Amino acid sequence: MQQPPVLDTAVIDELREIMGEEFDRLVASFERDGQQRLQALHQAFSADDAEQARQQAHSFKGSSGNLGAARVAALCVEIEQYARGGDLPAAAVLMEALENEFLKACDQLKTPGMA
Repeated sequence: MQQPPVLDTAVIDELREIMGEEFDRLVASFERDGQQRLQALHQAFSADDAEQARQQAHSFKGSSGNLGAARVAALCVEIEQYARGGDLPAAAVLMEALENEFLKACDQLKTPGMA
């Protein structure tokens, strides 16, 4: 299966057009929220709390998808599915990839002309 792009440029272009100068504020909010979601996911895995992991992945998927962070959203879908099935070890394995893709998305969102 082909991996989605880091960012969905169609979504980014539309958001930039709609939000104008406020787009940078949206990106900063996404970055803060994403860091909190990653921390909450780690806590859910540490506590062996599949439902909390599912909820955090679901919320992170939504915010990522809304901002066009396609790979982050795709990884969140996988984590959410594993957590729903109670397979926290499989979900936890994806955390490093999720963190890496989140960093890439944030970097590209903050780089003029990249998104």
